[in-house]
Amino acid sequence: MNIMSLDAAPQVPVPFDARVMHSDGPVEVIHILLQPGEGVPPHDNPFDVLFYVLEGCGELTIEDQVRSVAADNLIAIPTGTQRGWKNTGSDPVRLLVIKLLGAN
Repeated sequence: MNIMSLDAAPQVPVPFDARVMHSDGPVEVIHILLQPGEGVPPHDNPFDVLFYVLEGCGELTIEDQVRSVAADNLIAIPTGTQRGWKNTGSDPVRLLVIKLLGAN
């Protein structure tokens, strides 16, 4: 068993606050904190990804579609799908990113 606190989680070298909460085998969990106006540039990955919005609201661009998302939303993104995030609100957005590395 492993218990990881957010403060102790290793930071990811990106221009926003992202921390590795769990990385073992086929699953990786990242906590992302986006301040108002911050975003994650569009990108894709060779694995499925789940996003769970812990708090806040913003926009998720999936391919060419812009979708509004808010706290308690779960978004499933299949392998190879282009997506990007933007905090369009006035409060921080906190996300859990669950990378399903062994799904494909």
